[in-house]
Amino acid sequence: MVFPLMGSFFWNSRRLSLVMIFLAIGILLWMGIVSLRFLGSFLQESDRVEHSWMVLTSIDRLFSELQDAETGERGYIITRNPSFLSPYQSAGKKVRGHLQDLEHLVSDRPSQEKRAMELGQLIDKRLFLLGKGVALGKSGISPHPDALLMVMLRGKEVMDQIRHQTQSMKSSEYRRLRRRSLLFYRTKKKVLPLVGGGLAASVLMISLSSLFLSREIDRRVQAEQKARKYAEEVRNLYDYAPCGYHSVDREGIFLRINETELSWLGYRREELEGKKRIFELLFPEDLPLYQNAFQGMLRGEPVRDLRLRFLRKDGSVLPVLLNVSVNRDDSGKFFSTRGVLLDMTDKRIDEEKILDLNRTLSERNRQLEVTNGELEGFSYSVSHDLRAPLRSIDGFSRILQEDYAGKLDAEGERVIGVIRNNTRKMSNLIDDLLAFSRLGKKAFSWSLVDMEALIREDILPGVLSGSEKGTGVDVTLSPLPRAWGDRTLLAQVWTNLLSNAVKFSEKREKPSVRVEGRVETEEVVYTVRDNGVGFDMQYYDKLFKVFQRLHAQAEFPGTGVGLAIVQRVIARHGGRVWAESQSNEGAAFHFSLPVRDSPPV
Repeated sequence: MVFPLMGSFFWNSRRLSLVMIFLAIGILLWMGIVSLRFLGSFLQESDRVEHSWMVLTSIDRLFSELQDAETGERGYIITRNPSFLSPYQSAGKKVRGHLQDLEHLVSDRPSQEKRAMELGQLIDKRLFLLGKGVALGKSGISPHPDALLMVMLRGKEVMDQIRHQTQSMKSSEYRRLRRRSLLFYRTKKKVLPLVGGGLAASVLMISLSSLFLSREIDRRVQAEQKARKYAEEVRNLYDYAPCGYHSVDREGIFLRINETELSWLGYRREELEGKKRIFELLFPEDLPLYQNAFQGMLRGEPVRDLRLRFLRKDGSVLPVLLNVSVNRDDSGKFFSTRGVLLDMTDKRIDEEKILDLNRTLSERNRQLEVTNGELEGFSYSVSHDLRAPLRSIDGFSRILQEDYAGKLDAEGERVIGVIRNNTRKMSNLIDDLLAFSRLGKKAFSWSLVDMEALIREDILPGVLSGSEKGTGVDVTLSPLPRAWGDRTLLAQVWTNLLSNAVKFSEKREKPSVRVEGRVETEEVVYTVRDNGVGFDMQYYDKLFKVFQRLHAQAEFPGTGVGLAIVQRVIARHGGRVWAESQSNEGAAFHFSLPVRDSPPV
């Protein structure tokens, strides 16, 4: 009975991948414990060897510069040519700089520090004698041979002492270097095979776990594709049903409309959605009838078999039979309508067929609601099932990174960094996907929003601190008009637009972002401009779609959901979103909100 259970466990790809990850982490922990005592001494001896070479190099540079100063002094005394003073003066300045470096390098060894101090005293004497010789050359008369000879003999005596002192320091440092090099190579010989073998084993385990996890993801992707295909079929049913289908908000502005109704009315989608009110399309004599029914809709009352006449774009009349149900938000308040139109132009359609068709459409509406619920449940299930292994991978990787910081070599740190970075990317993708799917049901909290204060106090600090070079971006915030809307949702719009502007411009020499606003006749327009990389307008149709990116992930990280969220939020406010750009010449993103004197009823 035990063996079948074990088989079912190990043949589950997700569980098997987790087992592999735990094994890899176990190997890395074992490798860290075993190599801990070697790794510290390895790094310490490496630093000591490098330090000894720096001491030797500093001594050689110091003595070389001192010789250059001596050569310049002698050349000037012999030839009286001022050109010899330049190397003398330059070398004199460099000697003191090299002496300070040397004293700092040997400060950890009292014996060498003492020699360095003695060497400094000798160098001061030599520089004094060099200066005295140059002064004799500058006196304007031929110096007395005895005085000149005394200066040169005394200088040679001091130089011999300096040479002896430097040789003494170098001999001591060479002995120390030989001891350090021997310890360094012994430690290296032990550490490298151990670290290499451990890393190879852990990489193998992680590769196997990635393979199994990839299979699990492929299976889920196939399920998601199937769900998307089903959703697309539902969308086609909505758009090309044999009836008109539309939704309007509290002010009667079209939120959605299907292709069938658009073809009946003769309008394009962008001419109606988010722009026109349904009252503008009604036959004048039927307007009071619909307004009375609309007040009932705001109270949550459905409309059944209302006969109306619409005006097409060309001015002709379209007789319809309207049925409307009401969409409510999470608090049970009116959110939008869901209207079904039947073309009554053909008088031969009998009432029975109309009622049958209406019942069919109502059933399909119910199916659509069920499908949306299933898609939402699917999104939650995917995010929940994927978060558990992600949290495990990220948690153990973080423990390894923190507990063994500075003890792993660069390749080990890089491998852990790659694991954590990809875990964060997948987690962000799940979060953005869920946030996007929930936007359509979030209840509105209307208020008069001070856009300028919202950006300055709540948005900019987080955007700039979250960017690698955000503090270097020049952000210009012009006076912005206020507008009615949901402050939380509008904060999300500003965060996404400003984060994109900073991200795509921060690689410029002088990155800049400008925020502007203006009030027009029927709408308030806001603009975010940057001088970043921009985009090619031929790909504009992909800009506001979910997971559509116009730049490489490696160059500009992101999930491809931010602009889709912006468009959905602004559409719920009854506004519109658009953009203008050219490659490598920056971009301007605009959005508008309707001008209102008060929040919608």
